[in-house]
Amino acid sequence: MLRTTGVKAMSLLGVVRDPIIGAEELRRWRCGRIIMAAGELVEIQRLPWPMSASIVQAWWQNGFGRRQEDRCVLDYHQPLGMPTFLTLDYVRSGSRTCYKTFAGASHLLDEIARIRNSQAIVAHVTNTNISDRLLKRLGWERHLAHWRGRHWIKRFHDGYPDPA
Repeated sequence: MLRTTGVKAMSLLGVVRDPIIGAEELRRWRCGRIIMAAGELVEIQRLPWPMSASIVQAWWQNGFGRRQEDRCVLDYHQPLGMPTFLTLDYVRSGSRTCYKTFAGASHLLDEIARIRNSQAIVAHVTNTNISDRLLKRLGWERHLAHWRGRHWIKRFHDGYPDPA
């Protein structure tokens, strides 16, 4: 069993290992964490509140705190008062994380957006290792270009991607 990040009690709030079977739970959860390893879903955890991270934390983990594994952890939440939007809060990955693992986590977030009938997912991308080219390849587009930082959005006006 892989060691998950965060407080152990958080996983007691709910765990889904298959998004199709657990669709009703995912529809009700406001905050969650997708955990992928070696290209496979480990689990989706319910979180009690949105997990915020600072730019300093992201810098530190990118430079010093990365594990040597093929693993991706993605935190998301539905902002209060915005039931048709999801926010991608934070992505953590190991130094050996392959494209299949990262893309799988991204596709799972798309599937959660479909289950929740979300109109869009928004993100503020601070890690320069996540290229604009990769984001475009995964269906994201630049957003709020006049704001400071790299803001991206994935809209679902034309429908949702096919589940992978």
